[in-house]
Amino acid sequence: MSEKNLKIGIIGAGIQGVCNALFLQKKGFQVTLFDREEPGSAASYGNAGHFSPYASVPLNRPDVIADVPSMLISSRGPLALKWNYVPKMIPWFARFILNCREEKMMHTAKNMHQILDQSLPAFDELFKSILGCEYFSLFTV
Repeated sequence: MSEKNLKIGIIGAGIQGVCNALFLQKKGFQVTLFDREEPGSAASYGNAGHFSPYASVPLNRPDVIADVPSMLISSRGPLALKWNYVPKMIPWFARFILNCREEKMMHTAKNMHQILDQSLPAFDELFKSILGCEYFSLFTV
């Protein structure tokens, strides 16, 4: 089977999933989007399809560890856990903490920046090619 005959499945029909699917289709791949909701109705609905190429610093930063207890205790905090599930999550927590080291954070941020730096030009190129598409009108201001 040649590379172009590969069938690619993308989970999530938000702005990222749709853009990746369109780019892959333009390159000749067969792409199927999988989402339990309508395109753009989940994460992309809440952020209005916003791209954030400036957000290259990962969540797992050294300062986050000190903030976790208050995030869990606050009723308005960003974290909520099912406490009976915590023992099963210990391996994930351990990996997260190991990746909160300064050198890991900087490595991830550098790599994310290289990818995200190309996102806005790619976004512009993509939407110039589909001007007039109904989905395009959902994301214009």
